[in-house]
Amino acid sequence: MKKRTEIVAEIGECFNGKMNTAYEMIEEAKKAGCDVVKFQLLDMSEVAINDPEYDWFASLELDKRKIDQLVDYSSRIGIDILFTPVSVKTAEWMYELGIKNVKIASSFVNKIELLEYIRDHFEKFYVSTGMADIDEIVRVDSMLSDKDDVTILHCVSEYPTGPLLQQRGLKALNEEDAHLAMITILKNLFPYRRIGYSDHTDGVFVPILAVGMGAEVIEKHFTLDKRTPIEQYENQGTYMGTDHVLSVEPSDLKRMVRDIRRVETVKGDYNWKRSEGEMILKDFLRGRYKGDRN
Repeated sequence: MKKRTEIVAEIGECFNGKMNTAYEMIEEAKKAGCDVVKFQLLDMSEVAINDPEYDWFASLELDKRKIDQLVDYSSRIGIDILFTPVSVKTAEWMYELGIKNVKIASSFVNKIELLEYIRDHFEKFYVSTGMADIDEIVRVDSMLSDKDDVTILHCVSEYPTGPLLQQRGLKALNEEDAHLAMITILKNLFPYRRIGYSDHTDGVFVPILAVGMGAEVIEKHFTLDKRTPIEQYENQGTYMGTDHVLSVEPSDLKRMVRDIRRVETVKGDYNWKRSEGEMILKDFLRGRYKGDRN
């Protein structure tokens, strides 16, 4: 039986702090055929007041009531939901609401207090590995050694923010920097874990290719409107974050899901078998050249 890739639609900051937009995006992810929608939690008490995106982050902050509303809405339309907590407080909200699944962001693989709380209170784990060296990934995996449902995601944490935004401008991760061979490295290092890929390139080619290289989970950012936030940024208008540049719109999200399912079919099952057509042709092809006819 062929493996079915789990597809996570990363909403992140692309709902622009508006709950109605968040609901619409959940619906679009479901229509596209995604399995999970994901939101990033924020805790403004832990964000430096001089952070260049402080005001923007404040507009995106989801409190416990809003988290509960998103969980309820996702449940009603039939799609799983995933959150990334940034602090013990936000992780506590999730636990108190009965949420069992959790994503550990790349930035927090060294945040031991948060990791310990997550380990002790959740059942299904997604670990993103952007910026991490092998020893750091091994340490997190060891902390979750008694947990059965752990997915390790290859990730390159090149977001257009902070000094990278200043140096390179508003652009997504270059395809040549995705380094998908690291999926194979992770599969060899952690054969007992599910390995996936969290994408920050523009478009859908790289995540589709990642499935061909063995990724069992794909996480892809998406947005309802890619152009407007980019134009606003370029024209120094209303700031709408920088995630949109590495996100796809619903039509491309749907195409990505379709092509991933196609790749799954092409890959087939992990067993050695001959096709029905081969068996029809086997005797004919092996018998048509008789060799020495003397």
